[in-house]
Amino acid sequence: MASWWPFGRRPQTKASAAGSVISAWTVGQPVWTDRRYDRIADEAYVRNAVAHRCVKMIASAAATIPWLLADTKGREVEESPLLDLLRRPAPGIGGHSLFEAFYAYLLLAGNTYLEAVAPADGKPPRELWTLRPDRTRVIPGAYGRPEAYEYEANGQKMTWQVDLLTGEGPILHLKEFHPIDDWYGLSRVDPAAYAVDRHNAASAHNKALLDNGARPSGALVFKPVVVNGTAQSAPKEAVEAAEARLKERHGGFENAGRPMVFGGNVDWQEMGISPKDMDFGAGKDDAARDICTAFGVPHILIVPGASTYNNVREATLGLYEDTVLPLVDKAVDALDAWLTPRFGDRLRLGVDLDEVPALEPRRESKRKATIELFEKRLITRDEARDALQYEPLPDATQFDPDAQVLSALVDAYTKDALPIEMLWRYARSIGLSVQTDEELLAALTAERDLRAAEDAAASLGDPGQPAADNQADPAAP
Repeated sequence: MASWWPFGRRPQTKASAAGSVISAWTVGQPVWTDRRYDRIADEAYVRNAVAHRCVKMIASAAATIPWLLADTKGREVEESPLLDLLRRPAPGIGGHSLFEAFYAYLLLAGNTYLEAVAPADGKPPRELWTLRPDRTRVIPGAYGRPEAYEYEANGQKMTWQVDLLTGEGPILHLKEFHPIDDWYGLSRVDPAAYAVDRHNAASAHNKALLDNGARPSGALVFKPVVVNGTAQSAPKEAVEAAEARLKERHGGFENAGRPMVFGGNVDWQEMGISPKDMDFGAGKDDAARDICTAFGVPHILIVPGASTYNNVREATLGLYEDTVLPLVDKAVDALDAWLTPRFGDRLRLGVDLDEVPALEPRRESKRKATIELFEKRLITRDEARDALQYEPLPDATQFDPDAQVLSALVDAYTKDALPIEMLWRYARSIGLSVQTDEELLAALTAERDLRAAEDAAASLGDPGQPAADNQADPAAP
């Protein structure tokens, strides 16, 4: 079929084939989230100590990792308006505070938004602001892309348009993966919702027990009294008086543990399940572990228990490697694509992991492995230095050796009092040895033999001649 396009070949459109299907019924209309963010934040972050600690720990750890800016050749850029913006994003707000909220919103809501404020179109932004996820809505456009973002608070609305071709706009929307939602991410509280409810319920139950004297509810039973063959119940006045007396002497936490003394034909009947039967302590710990699992936090960092320093150190490293760093990588990728190009095309945004104290075990392990590879001659000196992020040394570079140490090591080796490995490692460490192991061994062996010959000659009185030359020739006159 001939094309009606009058300018020859039709322009190609680079868009997902499923995008139009996704947006078919929602183009131009805000898409509402199907859950109450305020309830999630209140139940998990405000009221639950375990979830609060998980979110705070992850968000704070991610926000403290310093930024690293480099050019396209990998050279670090130490001063840039972009770095200034990330460190001081808005008046009265530091970079740590802003990005801690940025990550906390992502964990709690599954969505986080960042607004870039520029003095004019096409100019680099001067300020960055976070937006509350429950007040921000996506307005779908064609091809399965947002055409705008809408923010509503105190009866007022603000709308930011998005370029449908490039996706550029003043709003960055970072979201977690959600398998059944096209526009919003999955909150990490959702998988932990049952555990949060269980933990909150156990805490509320324990609080009620304290308020009620640390006792489960029960009933004071007046047994019927048989008079003239007829069973008679206790008078109403006696029951009310006993109830008042019971509340007075045994109600409240200040009366916890006070023994009960009954007079007459009465009995105490426990009602419900005792805390021992329900094992609330173990139940709370089990719920806390589930919450930690949902957030990706090792439970020994949150749940009290017996843990050694090494266990905590390993758990902290695991927290960074499994949870914090993937979250930071996700944010850095988004910021590098959305924010960095506004400050130039030849910049790349990253983070400086060498400045993170919690990753020291990983750096220490890398150093040991690199040194071992170098000592085994599997990598060159420059390759080892590059792996440890050092500049390559100029050719024939040697360190200043300690003459006394070197002489003592050589003397000890020549007297068979020192293994060759120690001398070899020292020579390598100061840059004196570039030979192979066989060449170095041959040179040291020759040096040892030469010194032995000199010592033998010296003992016969002629230090300049070998011992064999000092023997008299019987045939000589």
